[in-house]
Amino acid sequence: MNYYEWSLEYSADADKMSRILDKLKSQHKRASKSEKKMLEAKIREYRSCYRECVEIADTLMQRHKGAA
Repeated sequence: MNYYEWSLEYSADADKMSRILDKLKSQHKRASKSEKKMLEAKIREYRSCYRECVEIADTLMQRHKGAA
């Protein structure tokens, strides 16, 4: 596997996490107070993973292009 393919995989994972985040945010809007706390924790975790995937994908793409 090369940096380009690897970058695409991380980008695809980031897209999946983005869709999950959208669902969680939607659930959060109509959740009870106790459910909101649980959903907020999940949203923070997925947001962190999403950002990590995006950063890694960008770094790998830069390496593919020879910039890093």
